[in-house]
Amino acid sequence: MRRFRFLTILGALVLAACSTDTEVLTVGGSKAYLAEPVAIDVVEAHFNIPFLLPQIDSVQKSLRDNGTVVQEAYFAGDARIAVVEHVYDSWFNHISIESVQDANAFLTFLSNTPLRSRKSVVHEASGIHTVGYLAQDGSCVAFRFLKRVKEATGYNNDVQDPDTFVMGYTCDADGEKFIELFGFMTAEDKARVDRRNSI
Repeated sequence: MRRFRFLTILGALVLAACSTDTEVLTVGGSKAYLAEPVAIDVVEAHFNIPFLLPQIDSVQKSLRDNGTVVQEAYFAGDARIAVVEHVYDSWFNHISIESVQDANAFLTFLSNTPLRSRKSVVHEASGIHTVGYLAQDGSCVAFRFLKRVKEATGYNNDVQDPDTFVMGYTCDADGEKFIELFGFMTAEDKARVDRRNSI
């Protein structure tokens, strides 16, 4: 039986930069270590956030669990806008799913974003194989959700549970559309990002 992965809790430092071999705690209370992040070109991002959020101008990639989990952090200048964590050959377990479905956990996350001082409207994230929340206040949005982005793995116990965790905060974005369109970076996305960056 495939091992289920635990969702990493980044807590109050969710939008802060990682350091070398950063220690984090999983939902299950075990320790995990993120390798030192490496800067990659925005068009080489694994996910389409640079396409969905044009203000992204740099990306850092880090691995954990012997490379079976990839984490990408997306920046606009010095501001860390979003973090994505993806399990390559597995999916998040039900403890992780329940944690992301916990409205109080989302409010705690929200209290660590600039939306904490606003009167934002909180919604459940919608979409197939998607769980979590987003908070919208005008054109500003905070999001914390799990989504299945890869196809079936071929394992007998794969019921399409979410394999990707996304959280962050930005303005000038439609939160529901962001969640709906979030996925792997396609060749078309890369071409559009590359054209935009070359202007």
